[in-house]
Amino acid sequence: MMRTTLAIYRKELVDTLRDRKTLIFMLLLPTVLMPLLMLGLSRMMQVVQKAEEAKTVRIAASEESRTAYRDLVFEWFRGTELGDRMRVLDTPVLGVLLKSAGGVPAESVPAGITRDPQVFEDWVMSLATQVRANLDSIDEQPAEMMDLLDEKTRGELIDFYRVAIKGMALVEFVDPATLATEGAAAPAHVPESLAGLANLPEIAAAVARRDIQGFLIVPSAVTGLVANDESTEAITFVHDSTIPLSSEAWSRVRTVVHRAGESIVHARLEGRDISRSFLKPIDTSGDADLASPQRRALNVAGSILPYLVIVFAFLGGLYPALDLGAGEKERNTLETLLVSPAGRAEIATGKFLVILTASLTSSVLGMVSMAVSYQMILPEAILELIQLRIEPQRLAPVLLLAVPAAAAFAGLFLALSIYARSFKEAQSYIAPLQFLLILPAVAPLIPGVEMSWKIAAIPLVNISVLARDFLKGDMNWGYYAVSLAVCAALAAACLAYCVRQFRREEVLFRT
Repeated sequence: MMRTTLAIYRKELVDTLRDRKTLIFMLLLPTVLMPLLMLGLSRMMQVVQKAEEAKTVRIAASEESRTAYRDLVFEWFRGTELGDRMRVLDTPVLGVLLKSAGGVPAESVPAGITRDPQVFEDWVMSLATQVRANLDSIDEQPAEMMDLLDEKTRGELIDFYRVAIKGMALVEFVDPATLATEGAAAPAHVPESLAGLANLPEIAAAVARRDIQGFLIVPSAVTGLVANDESTEAITFVHDSTIPLSSEAWSRVRTVVHRAGESIVHARLEGRDISRSFLKPIDTSGDADLASPQRRALNVAGSILPYLVIVFAFLGGLYPALDLGAGEKERNTLETLLVSPAGRAEIATGKFLVILTASLTSSVLGMVSMAVSYQMILPEAILELIQLRIEPQRLAPVLLLAVPAAAAFAGLFLALSIYARSFKEAQSYIAPLQFLLILPAVAPLIPGVEMSWKIAAIPLVNISVLARDFLKGDMNWGYYAVSLAVCAALAAACLAYCVRQFRREEVLFRT
């Protein structure tokens, strides 16, 4: 029986490998298309995000609000140590900001930037013009240039970029009077804080047309909050969070307000001769995380990689199963096998092994392709930051769990395919099975879901959760044995169902 089964296996495998569509699903899809799709989407999101950050946002504000907003940024800058040390540290700090390894001359920093708000604004505007050519993100500056600065100064520089450059220099203020729109209707949702805003319909219409990204109201009294240390002023920013650039504008304004608020609080404390530690009586720096950066990275990757293994196994066996069952019915080649000396069980098993081979090949190639893409495409700095290193002794048991899952798919696919009258009908039967992949996909991401005997008894879900733990190094062989047995039992049941279908004449000759 084994010799006959292997003969059928070889024959069907050769026929399958001759089919161009099968090769695409089994080889090209996992090795090229899926990694390119994932990496392409990731890069596209990064490019779009950087493009949004580099844009100048248009904000409507009265002259009073604009001046008060500028003064907030100025007072924040004056209250930072970076402002006090700018003329001393201008060469490395501005050199990093402008991506100039040779630094910049000290004369480029005006003497009045900490005394005159207008001088400060003009300087930041001119600085932003020079920075725009390389306005990707200050967080991604070349390591050799960032190393010129100590950790504290690097943090201050990042804040300067986000508050002064993005929060002020890359903001274009427009006169609210230019927003007049006849017949503008009030927005469907009006927050209570905006109930008294007379020109809200015009503002909402301008935001919806993308003429502006928001409307800012800053009371002039904010400049006196340090002296009047018992008062609070409300800053209002009208925006639409469903519009990306409007949301980006709100993010910039919120950063400015948050940093300026911290600066005002510190100035109030100094005015009363109170230490800044007054606001932080208990420090949480003693919190020591036992999880290494690599373990934390594996915890995230472990929630995704097992699901991808299952997806590759599903997709890799899908088309061969359709072709070896319903496809042979349509081509009228199934009868050739049926009149051969091979038994129905041997025919079913041989076809089953071909589908299983395609599924496992797709899974292995998909994982190898993603690992190679991860190592070769991502920048070295990101690789060092993520510190994702998967050891072979952890990955091998995870891949072994894919075998019974692929076997279950193979048996079920072939049974449904041989039952269908046509290739198209088989597709309609198998397509809903994709919903089976949702549960194992989300299971490792659900808070509080930990491996247990109950989880080990749920097919596919046990693979995802157990694989996540194995990748982290939490290797419980008891759970592993139960999970493997449950998935193997499911695979055996699917194979038995498949063989049963092949023994039924009304199924094989169902037309």
